[in-house]
Amino acid sequence: MSVHVCPWWLAYTFDHRLRRLAHNPVKLFGEYVKPGMTVVDLGCGLGFNSLGLAKLVGNSGKVVALDIQQKLLEGVMRRAKKMGLENRIEPHQAGEKDLGLNVKAQFILAFYVVHEVPDQERFMAQVADSLSVEGRFMMVEPPVHVSIKSFDKSIAYAETSGLVLENRYKIFFGRTAVLKKPATP
Repeated sequence: MSVHVCPWWLAYTFDHRLRRLAHNPVKLFGEYVKPGMTVVDLGCGLGFNSLGLAKLVGNSGKVVALDIQQKLLEGVMRRAKKMGLENRIEPHQAGEKDLGLNVKAQFILAFYVVHEVPDQERFMAQVADSLSVEGRFMMVEPPVHVSIKSFDKSIAYAETSGLVLENRYKIFFGRTAVLKKPATP
């Protein structure tokens, strides 16, 4: 399977403040993310969602901003410092095949990421392993790049990893699924 990873410099074209009109982090994640939580933003890019999530988790929470590109992680931390949120965000560089997470998060986000993952089965297993019991995984994929059939396949991989589909809906320019890690598998 050939997968294209979005180059770091392209992130500037869609990771800006006008995006908040379409993808407001408080509206998208506020139902799931509360103060004090540990949250992971997979494929964080320049941190648009990481910064919004950091506001939601408050001073007692933590956001792990994860990406495979160091330049993007540096950009996240520059932005976080400007906003006074650097103490809430922990940058984490993943390997090409391994997330390398050592957390149990209550919420994990993969926004426009899963279609870039070459081994989705392995990816979903790592996501499930990194979720705490009753934790939620939100996957948002762009309909231009990801067909309904491909999105359904990604959901199936997540379910095979032990997650349970809780909700599925559309947002502006995105197919969305929320899966939960049950108390008992």
